[in-house]
Amino acid sequence: MSFVHRVCENEAAPTIVFVHGFPLDHSMWQGQLPLAQQASLLMPDLSGFGQSDPCAEGVTMRSFADDIAELLDKLDISRAVYCGLSMGGYIGWEFVKHHSEKLIGLVCCNTRAAADDEMTARARRFAATQVLKTGAEPVAAAMKEKLFSSATRSENPGLVARLCEVMATTDPRSIAAAQLAMSQRSDFLSDVAEIELPTLVVAGEHDPITVSNEMQELSMLIGESTFVEIAESGHLSPAEQPGVFNSALTHWLSRVA
Repeated sequence: MSFVHRVCENEAAPTIVFVHGFPLDHSMWQGQLPLAQQASLLMPDLSGFGQSDPCAEGVTMRSFADDIAELLDKLDISRAVYCGLSMGGYIGWEFVKHHSEKLIGLVCCNTRAAADDEMTARARRFAATQVLKTGAEPVAAAMKEKLFSSATRSENPGLVARLCEVMATTDPRSIAAAQLAMSQRSDFLSDVAEIELPTLVVAGEHDPITVSNEMQELSMLIGESTFVEIAESGHLSPAEQPGVFNSALTHWLSRVA
């Protein structure tokens, strides 16, 4: 990791680290920039994505989490709220397990704690092989239907085009490495009940990847958890409905930070 977008308007405000999903970069959190009035914002590009260095072979969800912990140390930030979407959420479980002392809260957006089943893992391994042959553009085209709700695709084509361009220009080697890392990630479903951090679980009403009911069940396993469903959104709920998401996060943050 070598790039982080930082917005710090108030040194006394809590820090939120926003960790992007696959295969995106920090710009998916553009709609969260108004939150700088309530918090200091860190929006890194994970290794291999956006403006960061190329992705190393053998990257894992744990290594991504360690990179973020190192970033906090470099910036002399002792504790923060971790907010991750999808793959960013997978990384979040590793962060909670290995760097919980750095956290004051956890936000899980459109993600799951369970590892891939064998069929899904096999599909990821195949996709990792294919992207090296075809490049990233077919990945972006295929994910367009999965990531955005029908309302977003029809009413906010600019957002869809912008994020599809991010995906289409991502290094295929980084996409492949991340797919393999996700296929091999640990299962944390049995561990989430032990989380003692204040946690906000966010679901998209029309998310076909991590359906809202699954996210609500996940929330119920975490002791100090709040569940929010974002209407008219798909898998990228913070980007699709930023105003609603920001209001929910601000309300939650006022009670935990």
